Amino acid sequence: MTVPDSVEPVLEGVDLTKHFAARGGSPFRRHKRVVHAVDGVSLKLYPGYITALVGESGSGKSTLARLLAQLYPVTGGEIRYRGQAVKATRGKAFRAYASKVQLILQDPFGSFNPVASILRTLQRAVRIHHADRSRAHQRATVDDLLRQVSLVPPEQFTEKFPHELSGGQLQRVSIARALAASPDVFLADEPVSSLDVSIRLGILNLLKKLTEERDVALLYVTHDIASARYFAAETAVMYAGELIEQGPSEEVTQHAAHPYTQLLIASAPDPSRGESARVKDIGQPPSLINPPAGCRFHPRCPYAMQRCQTEAPPRFDLGDSHTTRCWLYADDEEAETRRSQTSFTPQPPEPQTKEQS
Repeated sequence: MTVPDSVEPVLEGVDLTKHFAARGGSPFRRHKRVVHAVDGVSLKLYPGYITALVGESGSGKSTLARLLAQLYPVTGGEIRYRGQAVKATRGKAFRAYASKVQLILQDPFGSFNPVASILRTLQRAVRIHHADRSRAHQRATVDDLLRQVSLVPPEQFTEKFPHELSGGQLQRVSIARALAASPDVFLADEPVSSLDVSIRLGILNLLKKLTEERDVALLYVTHDIASARYFAAETAVMYAGELIEQGPSEEVTQHAAHPYTQLLIASAPDPSRGESARVKDIGQPPSLINPPAGCRFHPRCPYAMQRCQTEAPPRFDLGDSHTTRCWLYADDEEAETRRSQTSFTPQPPEPQTKEQS
């Protein structure tokens, strides 16, 4: 399932950049050291559809989600909600935005007050986001929220405390708390990575069901590219603070264009694939304090060319809304020669056009 061209994004990040001041180092250094956590990332989220943001630890995925939630101020770029630039970082306008863009965190146990019951926690969310603050409305709404996340009967859970629930149950309560705001966007940051394998699918199916039934846009942050194909309409791959491949999930996972995306796919467990079919990883992720010049993946890339070390690749359009940033798709003699010397798995489609970002 892909996003139709007629659907307008509900939330959009345009050329988002986030740099953090780096800690440590010599006190005698005069120049300011920064961490390039996110650099020039553009991403669109659509109502009723799931977008997966994939990458290894330290790639900038969680930072990007927190930028969209406005938990971090942007260093550059802008956030657009329903086509309008979001300016407020405090006050009434910011509270209205925060109610419509809800963040679901990775560790449910760390996001709850341990001495507050589930009823008290959800009642507080209802009081914040609902005009009717009567006790009767609060209790009825809490019960309804628990039913929506399949915690039934509700009375079995309302008087319990966070430590009395399993990780999967508490993550469902997290989703119920977010639903209290009637959001337009869910930002789910590794929502199942801390859960047992046996219950992850249930949480993912719940999020997918709510996305479709409530016409909510969902950003699914994950390191598991295999689940992105099953779960998301669109997949964006992030490496060292940059988006290096985007497109329909089926296209990205079945016809991965960027060598890093191929590396992620090859790293996923697959008993049917022989060890010889694995893409070889020849390095480690770079420092984001001093990221490599040119393509940031080139120190690990088995197909790197000379220009990869000095020139950042533009965005190449491969057709069907599938794009990548890799010099192998340039329409010139050097790229053609390098392509002829390599053996991609799967074989990449021929480049069509390129667009400078």
